[in-house]
Amino acid sequence: PLIGLLAWSAAAHAETPVKTFDGATPLVWSERMADSEMARLGATLEAGHDHARWDYSPAVLALGLWRLGAATGNDSYREFAGRAVGSFVRQDGSIIGFKPSAHALDSINPGKVVLLLAEYSHEKRYGLAAERLRAELAVQPRTKEGGYWHKERYPHQMWLDGVYMASPFMARYAAQYHEPALFDDVANQILIADRHLYDPSTGLYWHAWDESHSQAWADPGTGHSPNFWSRSIGWYAMAIVDSLRWFPAGHPKIAPLTEVLTRVADGVVRWQDPKTGLWWQVTNEGGRKGNYLEASASSMFVYALAKAVNEGYLPREQYLPAILKGYAGLVRTLVKTEPDGRISLEQICQSAGLGFRNSAGVVRDGSFGYYIGEPVVANDPKGTGPFIMAGIEVQKLLAGGSRAEASVGWSALPGILKKIHAPVFPDRDFPITAYGAKPGEDATSAIHAAIAACSAAGGGRVVVPAGDWLTGAVRLESHVNLHISKGATLRFSTDPAAYPTVYTRWEGVECMNYSALIYAYGQKDIAVTGEGTLDGQASNENWWAWKTHRADRDKLNEMGEAGVPVAQRVFGLGHYLRPNFFQTYRCRNVLIEGVTIVRSPMWELHPVLSENVTVRGVKIHSHGPNNDGCDPESSRDVLIDHCVFDTGDDCIAIKSGRNNDGRRVNIPAENIVVRDCTMQDGHGGVVIGSEVSGGCRNVFAENCSMDSPHLDRALRIKSNAQRGGVIENIFMRNVRVGRVAEAILTVDFLYEEGARGHFPPIVRHVRLDHIMSEHSPRVMWIAGFPAATIDDIRFDDCTFRGVETAEVISHAGRIVLDHVTIVPEKKMRSLNSRPPETPVRKP
Repeated sequence: PLIGLLAWSAAAHAETPVKTFDGATPLVWSERMADSEMARLGATLEAGHDHARWDYSPAVLALGLWRLGAATGNDSYREFAGRAVGSFVRQDGSIIGFKPSAHALDSINPGKVVLLLAEYSHEKRYGLAAERLRAELAVQPRTKEGGYWHKERYPHQMWLDGVYMASPFMARYAAQYHEPALFDDVANQILIADRHLYDPSTGLYWHAWDESHSQAWADPGTGHSPNFWSRSIGWYAMAIVDSLRWFPAGHPKIAPLTEVLTRVADGVVRWQDPKTGLWWQVTNEGGRKGNYLEASASSMFVYALAKAVNEGYLPREQYLPAILKGYAGLVRTLVKTEPDGRISLEQICQSAGLGFRNSAGVVRDGSFGYYIGEPVVANDPKGTGPFIMAGIEVQKLLAGGSRAEASVGWSALPGILKKIHAPVFPDRDFPITAYGAKPGEDATSAIHAAIAACSAAGGGRVVVPAGDWLTGAVRLESHVNLHISKGATLRFSTDPAAYPTVYTRWEGVECMNYSALIYAYGQKDIAVTGEGTLDGQASNENWWAWKTHRADRDKLNEMGEAGVPVAQRVFGLGHYLRPNFFQTYRCRNVLIEGVTIVRSPMWELHPVLSENVTVRGVKIHSHGPNNDGCDPESSRDVLIDHCVFDTGDDCIAIKSGRNNDGRRVNIPAENIVVRDCTMQDGHGGVVIGSEVSGGCRNVFAENCSMDSPHLDRALRIKSNAQRGGVIENIFMRNVRVGRVAEAILTVDFLYEEGARGHFPPIVRHVRLDHIMSEHSPRVMWIAGFPAATIDDIRFDDCTFRGVETAEVISHAGRIVLDHVTIVPEKKMRSLNSRPPETPVRKP
C-alpha cells in the first residue's frame, strides 16, 4: 500500500497549470492591461490635472485596479486607484468637482472606491464623502415607482447605465454603515428597470425608459428607447452582480434579483457572436453594415457572467462555455500589443446616450445609425476597467495557479474577522426572579416577561441566577443578552407542547415546526452568555427516541421537492421533527459565549440566514442522535472560537439548504472562521454538507485540536447529485490530530443518493497546511463520480503518522502534496520485481 501511495503522490505533485489565452493566464492579462494603463495615464486622473474630473468613467478603471491589487497582493494597483479617486476628497469630506444640484447618477460611481478607501485607510474624510454621496441619493428625483432619474436634465428617465452607477454603491454603503433599509431601495432600482426595459422576444434590455413617454426617442406606448445597446446591458449586468454581493443572508429580494440576473445572462449568451465569442455594439444586429464587435460591453458581459458563477448566482456548467469563449475572443480579437510592449484594448465606443446632441452635433435619438456613429477609440476606462475585472473573475473561475489563490486565501482572513464583532449591551440587568421565577418551578412566563422588559428598555441582560431553573421555549428579542450565571442550570422541558410552532429550517428544508429551545427570528444584537449550564434533558425516553420516526422527515422532504409553500408545511405538535437547541433565523449580531450545553434534542447551535455571529468559549457535551455541535446554515461572517465539541454527530457542520428547497432559497454559507477549538467525539471535526445546495465558500479553520477514537474525520465534505452545491475556498492549518477513525480529509459525493440526480456538486480550492496527525487509517478518502468536480486540493508542510493503508481516490482532478511526510503504521516488506541473484561461492 505504501509503494502505491508514494507513486500516486509523485504523479499528483505535477500540478496542472491554469488555462492560458494566447500564452498568458487571465490574471496576467489583467496585470498587463493595468500596467499599460497606469503607464499611459500617469497622474492624469488625479485632481489638479487639466483633464482630471470627478466622473464615472475613470472610476470604473480605478475600481478594477483596486480589485486587482487585492487579487495579486500588489499594492501599487490600489495605491494608483486610491490617488485617482482620493485626490478629489478634501479633509472635510467635500468633493472637488461634485455638483449635487445636477442630480447626476454618474457622479455617484466614484463613491465605490471612496467606500473602499474609508474601510481600508480609516481616514475620516472618506467616510464623510461617502455620507455626502448617500445624502445626495436621498434627494435624487424619482419616478412614481421610486426609480432614480438618470439626471436632473433627463426628467422621468431611467437608464440602465444609472442602475450601475448608484445601486452597487448603495448596497455596499448599506452593509458598511449598517443601513439595512437601503437594500430594499437597491433592489427596487433593479426590479423597476427589469419591469420596464426587458424585451421577452429578444431576451434583451432596452437602453432607457421615459416614464412620461414624451421624449423624442421614446416609444409612445411603452416609453422605452428603440434599440439594444450592448454597453447599457453590460452596465445593468454588472449592477446586479455587484449589488447582490452585499445583500444580507436571507434578504427576501435576493431571489427576485437572481431571477433578473438569470434573464440578463440568458439574453447575453443568446446574442453572443458564434464566431468570435464577442458582442456587437447594437446587440441583436450582428453583421449589419456598420455594426462592430465592441470591447467594453464584451468585457462587462464576461465579467458579470464569471462573477455570477463564482458567487453562486448562476450554474457553472451552463455558462462556462460562453464565458471562456468570450474571454478568448477579447484576448484574440480586441487586445493589441504595442511596439513598446504595452497592450491596448481596441474598439471601444467612446460614449453614447439619449436626448440632446453629441459633441459632433448629432442628435442622440437611439437609432441604429446613432449608436454605430459614435466615435470608436482604444483604451477608454469604460473598457479597460471591466477587462481587468473580467480577468480576475475568469482566473478565479478556472481554479488554478498561485495567483488565483491570492484572490481568496489566508490573506482574506483579517478582512473577514474585521467584519465580525460581538454585540454590546447596555449595563442593565433584569433578573428573572424580579418577574416571578422560582427555583424548581416553571419559569417560562417570568423569563418571557424579563426579555420583553429588557428589550422595551433598550436592552441589557436578562439574568438567570445561580440555582436550578425550569423553562419551556425561550424566544429572544433584539438587544437582549440572556445571561446564565455561574452555578445556574436552566433545564428545558421535554414536553413537546412547551415549544410553539415557528418558521424554521429542519435539516435544510424550511417549514413550520417546533421552536428551538432558544429561538429568535429577525432580531439583532442578541446573546446567550455566562458560565452556567443549558440542559435540554433529552434522552432515549423522550426526544432521542424520535430518531426512528421517519414519516415526517420524508413528508417534509417531499414538500420541499414539490415546492409546497412554506406556510403549508406545518409540523410541530403531533409530529416527530425534533427541535434544535439554539436557533437564530434571519438575525444579525449574534453572540453565544461561555455556556455549557448538554443533552440537546438535535443540533445544538444553528444560526440560519444570519450574519455577524460569534460563538466563543462554548462547551458542548451531547451524544444523542444528530447532535451536531454548531451548524451555521446559509449564514455569513461567523466566528467559532475556543469551543469544545463532544458530540454525537459532527462537531461543526456547515450547511446551506437541502435539494430543491435549498436552491429555492439559494443563499450560501460563507466567511466561516473556526479557531482554537477542541474536537473530541463526533463524526467529523469540521464538516461541510450534506445539506449544501446553496453552496459554501470561504471557510477558515486553524489552531484546533482533534483527538478521539470516536472522531471519524478531521475535515469532511459531503454532497451528492441531488444536493449539488459549489463548495470552494476551504482552508485548514495548524491543526493537531491525534486519532481519527476514517481519514484526515474526506470528500464524499457518493453520500446517500450519490450520482443519482441532476445537480452534480463541485468542490474546489481546498488547502490543508501544517496538519499533524498521529494515527489515521489513511490521509484521504475522496469519492466522486464522472459528472461531479473535485479539483485543486493541496496539502502543504504536513506530517501524517500511523497511516494504515493506501488512499481512496476516484474521479478527482488535481491533488498536490508539497513537503508532506507520510509515516506508515507498520514497516512494509520490500518487494522486488526480480528475485535477488544467488551469490556464487568461490571454492
